[in-house]
Amino acid sequence: LLTWSIAYLALVLYLGIKAYRRTHDLGDYILGGRKLGVVVTALSVGASDMSGWLLLGLPGAIYLAGINEVWLGIGLVIGAWCNWRYVARDLRVHSMHAGNSLTLPDYFERRFHDHSRLLRLFSAVVILVFFTFYTASGLVGGAILFENSFGLDYGVALLAGAFIIVGYTFIGGFLAVSWTDAIQASLMLLALLLVLSGLT
Repeated sequence: LLTWSIAYLALVLYLGIKAYRRTHDLGDYILGGRKLGVVVTALSVGASDMSGWLLLGLPGAIYLAGINEVWLGIGLVIGAWCNWRYVARDLRVHSMHAGNSLTLPDYFERRFHDHSRLLRLFSAVVILVFFTFYTASGLVGGAILFENSFGLDYGVALLAGAFIIVGYTFIGGFLAVSWTDAIQASLMLLALLLVLSGLT
């Protein structure tokens, strides 16, 4: 199993290099040139949004507190659906009309003609603060998984995971992240199906 994990880590680094070769400007690096397919996008979002809490956090909460914790999952699914239905499509269209904005701070500044740049600053600070916790939780979840599955030292697993994730993100940008997330989502779906088949 450890050999498969090493092979997988080598694959994501390869995808980072492949994405780098398809990156020609800042728009390609940050948004994949806005050319990401529907399937890869959906799988990538699913893996980014649901990996840690769906496979580690939610089962743990249900185990400790009982089946009533399943409402966490239901609420998050409803929230994700509302995001895709009422926010994502319009944001994509309007961000293109707002000077082809590549980031949310860019979009807010251009959409609302904020010459003071306060909207840009405030939204950047919010992203920095809250995504720091979000990213940290993902790294911790991965380190705990490797510690429990392979007996690796937690600190070593944490640093190795951070090095690889930062590596392929730095090299290949959004495209590399999306491709690796799509692979992770497929593995998560397979794992869930195997668990469900074992329960029936």
